[in-house]
Amino acid sequence: MPRILIDTDALLSDGTLTPDLARILMARQVTGSRTGLMINLLLVLGALAVAAGVIALAPAPATGLALAVLALGGAGALRQAGGPSWHVLSQGLAIMGALGLAGWISAELWEAESAFWPPFVIFALLAGIAAWFRNAFLAALAVLAFGALLGTGTFYWHASYAIFVRESLISLLAFTAIAGGLYAARDRLPEAWTSLTTAAARTAAIMASFAFWVGSLWGDRVGEHWAAGTDWEASQAWRSQALEIPESAFSVGWAGALIACIVMTRRGGFLSTSAIVFLAIHAYTQFFETFGAEPMTLIVGGLFAVGIATWLGREFARRQPASREA
Repeated sequence: MPRILIDTDALLSDGTLTPDLARILMARQVTGSRTGLMINLLLVLGALAVAAGVIALAPAPATGLALAVLALGGAGALRQAGGPSWHVLSQGLAIMGALGLAGWISAELWEAESAFWPPFVIFALLAGIAAWFRNAFLAALAVLAFGALLGTGTFYWHASYAIFVRESLISLLAFTAIAGGLYAARDRLPEAWTSLTTAAARTAAIMASFAFWVGSLWGDRVGEHWAAGTDWEASQAWRSQALEIPESAFSVGWAGALIACIVMTRRGGFLSTSAIVFLAIHAYTQFFETFGAEPMTLIVGGLFAVGIATWLGREFARRQPASREA
């Protein structure tokens, strides 16, 4: 909610405020907000430093679990009794605790026989903590954790970061349903849930585009992540009769969905802007996938990109965004 600065003396002198209303406003003033924010941030950094030091002294999963539980307990106590002045610290401790528990589950349970339960527990944990503390960051992480159930995730190695989508069609349908459901629910829920549902819906929309992107490059055999198994012969037998979605279907579908999103959503809003960004990524990807990186290809592609950028710049300058943000 935006803060508004007013001069009560000036408003009293010109008759805009009555003395009684001025006294009410002065009683409701918020003091020391910047100082309180700095104190909260220093406490969060201090808590992180202490946690890092304790883990370094006793490097064991149980240590991380204990610290995560303590962080969540502290966050809950501050949420119940600390008041708004400790909101930043409460949210910081909630994030520390949630990530600590998720890390402990990954370290201790991921090698279990069933690969379903660890990501499901992490998803449920992050979603529950996000809802309890109204934390938009954890809500976005919960959506990403849900992707692990569908064979979607990320990994990192030296100077490189990658995303993988093993079930493009299923991931696309699931994330689209999540984004649509959360956007529809956002207008019906109290205002306190707006940032939470918006963050989760936007994350799901981005993940849907990632599913489209991977599908447009390699297509999809629906259910392969679960059905093929590790046996080579069984895998090949399954692939020969699996439902296969070609790359062209994803390419055409993604372009149509992005254009529809640009046309039907608010100009300058998140959905419209992200659709334009992904449409540019899609065009870039398909252009070089089709024509390669030859000198004439680069010249033509560069001129095309300049033309599109010029047109988009004029469109954005011509149209004024509405007040409601997507």
